[in-house]
Amino acid sequence: MQKLGRANIVKKSFTNRLFLPVSNAPLIIFRIIFGFLLAYHFSSSIVNGAVYNNFIQPAFTFTYIGFEFLQPLPGNGMYYYFGLMVLLAVMIMLGAWYRIAVIGFSILWTILYLMQKADYNNHYYLMLLLCWIMAVLPANRLCSVDVKRKAVPKNKHCSYYCLWIFMAQVAIVYFFAAISKIDSDWFSGKFIEIQFSRLSSHHLLGIFYGQKWFRLLVCYGGFIFDLLIVPLLLWKKTRNYALIFSILFHLFNSFTFRIGLFPYLSIALNLFFLDAGLVNRLFFGLHQSVQQVKNEIVCSEVKKKVLYLLGIYLFFQAIIPTRSWFFPGNVFWTEEGYRMSWKMMMRTKSGKIHFKITDPTTHSTWIEDPAKKFNLSQIMWLSISPDIIWQYAQRLKKEYAEKGINNVQVYAIGTVRLNRSNPMPMVDTTVDLASVKWKPFRHSEWVTAFKDGD
Repeated sequence: MQKLGRANIVKKSFTNRLFLPVSNAPLIIFRIIFGFLLAYHFSSSIVNGAVYNNFIQPAFTFTYIGFEFLQPLPGNGMYYYFGLMVLLAVMIMLGAWYRIAVIGFSILWTILYLMQKADYNNHYYLMLLLCWIMAVLPANRLCSVDVKRKAVPKNKHCSYYCLWIFMAQVAIVYFFAAISKIDSDWFSGKFIEIQFSRLSSHHLLGIFYGQKWFRLLVCYGGFIFDLLIVPLLLWKKTRNYALIFSILFHLFNSFTFRIGLFPYLSIALNLFFLDAGLVNRLFFGLHQSVQQVKNEIVCSEVKKKVLYLLGIYLFFQAIIPTRSWFFPGNVFWTEEGYRMSWKMMMRTKSGKIHFKITDPTTHSTWIEDPAKKFNLSQIMWLSISPDIIWQYAQRLKKEYAEKGINNVQVYAIGTVRLNRSNPMPMVDTTVDLASVKWKPFRHSEWVTAFKDGD
């Protein structure tokens, strides 16, 4: 009974702490950095050709299954789409018409995310989650256009849960990233050796990147970082050292792996682990007394609603990454439960594929080469992703039906290499994919088992 009572006290104490007022400086600074990074990313996508290659050039995009109706706008429509997202990102950064901007951006980003699966990245998923988190938080109450135009009252504090939700999200990402690294290809250094191939032959950098001991240091160091960085950031005695190590770690990743804005986004998220008052003094030079912010009272009904929403959100964030555990086989091969599971920098795949279409009535046969319709990036995703292969088979069935050739049989023929293993068929070439039903919660029997011949 005494232990139960103590547990209830701890639980109640933590719940109360979530609603204590703290300086909102971390949230405000993160809003500015986040808006800038979003604007930079989407404007770069226009300039570097990503918009054209992923949304304009292809005849259609591979959406998440069930969202096939989400297709790119015709003509130059996607340039305007991305341009609007850049504008909204700038508005987020400035805190101008913030609620409209962040919700509008989140909706557009969600549509874009679901529209093109052949450009999947765990980092894009994290950006999407952060957008929706920011959409419900009061991140425009300081250093914003909205305050200057008196659309919202100026406020130097927020409830602690506004900062804690980011810490919880980061903890989930790092935890599953660490769990995913418990893999032979990771600890043997095989995957890192592949990733280092670009730099290992460099006349200067190769001194380190070409050495096995350095690769193993990165492998084990990466695992330990993912596993311990959040506890070390939370513990006051190790926080400063963890912060420095986190910055160096992500800068190393940015230089080595060229993974876009994720390292800088991760560095910015460290703000939420720092003392909010310290962040306030560092960026705003303000000293805020506790008495000034203790007058705000949050009613019990609001507390309950916030706690329920936090609980539901974090429950799904903890469950979704475990999907791959319930499917047989190597998830990096089958891709079943791979997306949204924080399996970052864990595999490299390459392959080639074509499709054989057969008319069972006339016994006529056609060969479809996707390389004639798609660019190299989309061919790569099509050849290595079982669900995209299935989607394309359904598309071919529909296209032939429109030509008056009904009930064709579609067979995928190709080979795939996982982490430079021997090439082998990933899809059973004897299975008519046109007649296969998609079962998202069951293993697809037509996906072959991975056998590492190395």
